[in-house]
Amino acid sequence: MTAPAVPHVKDMATTWEDFVRLLPVALDGWSYRIEGSEVVVGAPDRGVAITVGPLPPRRFGLVEIARSRVVLAFRGLTAGEQASFLSQFDRAFQRGGG
Repeated sequence: MTAPAVPHVKDMATTWEDFVRLLPVALDGWSYRIEGSEVVVGAPDRGVAITVGPLPPRRFGLVEIARSRVVLAFRGLTAGEQASFLSQFDRAFQRGGG
């Protein structure tokens, strides 16, 4: 049974260029196409629409970090499939630190 289409909104420390560069790893084999600022993943009845838009940079003193608002809207995926997709997506964009 498919889960309700509740969009997931993320505030991500990334630029559009970095987002597109890491996208193949994040999608882990899913087919996709880029249409303007939207990434259409999978098939029309089963996949994810990802919309990316700029946010004001975050500033820490003299350091400035680029940010984007990323909205993932699932179509025809179960709750488990959505969770698995989000887990892979988050791992691909995870930044090192420490």
